[in-house]
Amino acid sequence: MRYLLTHILIISCTLAFGQDPLSLTDAIQRSLERNYDISIEAKRVDIAENNNNWGEAGRWPTIDLNLNQNNGVTDNVKTASPFQLQDLTINNSLSPGVSLNWSLFNGFRVNMSKKRLEDLQKESDGNADIVISNTIQAIILGYYRAVLEKERVAEFEKQLQLSTDKYEYTRIKSEIGGAVSSDLLLDQTNYLNDSTNLLNQLIAYRKSVRDLNFLLGEQDPTREYTLTDALVADLEDYSLTDLYEKMTSRNVDLRKQYITQSIRGFDTEIARADRLPTLSFSPGFTHTNSRVDLSRASFPNGQGGFDPGPAEPLTAISDNYSANFSLSFRLFNGGRINRAIQNAMIQEDIARMSTEKMKVSLYRDLANSLDQYDVRKQILAIDEEKLNAARRNLEISSEKYKNGTINSFDFRTVQNNQLSSAIQRLNSLYNVIDSHVNLLRLTGGIIETYDD
Repeated sequence: MRYLLTHILIISCTLAFGQDPLSLTDAIQRSLERNYDISIEAKRVDIAENNNNWGEAGRWPTIDLNLNQNNGVTDNVKTASPFQLQDLTINNSLSPGVSLNWSLFNGFRVNMSKKRLEDLQKESDGNADIVISNTIQAIILGYYRAVLEKERVAEFEKQLQLSTDKYEYTRIKSEIGGAVSSDLLLDQTNYLNDSTNLLNQLIAYRKSVRDLNFLLGEQDPTREYTLTDALVADLEDYSLTDLYEKMTSRNVDLRKQYITQSIRGFDTEIARADRLPTLSFSPGFTHTNSRVDLSRASFPNGQGGFDPGPAEPLTAISDNYSANFSLSFRLFNGGRINRAIQNAMIQEDIARMSTEKMKVSLYRDLANSLDQYDVRKQILAIDEEKLNAARRNLEISSEKYKNGTINSFDFRTVQNNQLSSAIQRLNSLYNVIDSHVNLLRLTGGIIETYDD
């Protein structure tokens, strides 16, 4: 028995020694730097930032460099006219050129597209804020979950130590004939049950630390820490009116939805741009170098015969310049433009209704969370009173047990009540923290509070 207790205590003591200290602030900072979801969202923000430029919106022209090379061989085996070339003619040409295509006016589509790209970047930033808020919330709750499990370990250790002392006390009494075997067996059973409970709680603590490591982006899920922040609840009083005002102006989900609604408005304006004419400018330049080999061709000499062609190839060089303007005005395309505008307006209405729905939904969640927070504060106060009473009752019952006033069964009941009250108080502390963090998340204050 003593070996079992020693082994369990050695395992539990490793939770507090030889580990890196970790505060809640450090945990949040590590998560913001290494969390996988935040890193992925940051890459998406980079893409949106790269796309937010005038070139992507279509303001600048496109410039193409063209190079054409043509080769041809003509074998005039028999001609219909005696004045045509006979035999082989070889042609080569090389034509490099530069062409430019610039849309000078396309119904203000460029300006609308640029504003839309700006909102898309803001929307991507909003998505990043949502991920950061969710991550901070998860880190806070994950950190305090690990602290909670650690505090539970301490309570189960106290319970086991008390059972151990009681078992040793009963065993000594039994050896001198002062206790019956049933009392000894009862205390032994209690001791073994408490040992099992502590081992199970150690498993729960280690699982919570592994979950925290995942949120931190830690490569080693088994890394242990000394958690330096205590399980302390915030007991502020809040007004639903004040919280609602903060929510409507700072909630990251709602702010992102406002941007999405603005994007749908730009989609409508872009669709309307198809009703206006487009004007484009297309200048170009082409340099052509031609070569004709007539050395194996025959020329009619006017006397019924043929003379050989020149031995040296003939060359020709020409430069071509162009500057073209194009004006296009689509008069009818089966009503597609009108349908596109109507669909864009419908999408804009959907976005507006989605915003209103989200605002009402968040208001409901905020009211529920505030009620839950207020009730959990009251429950915490009750549980603290219960714990104080249970501790006092345990002290009194310990003296009564030693004096023989109460039996082992009654003392075990008091002992379990004290453990249950301690665990319940820890749960209530965590629940208050959970509700408070949720209020901060809904009102958009979680980033300002923890991301300094």
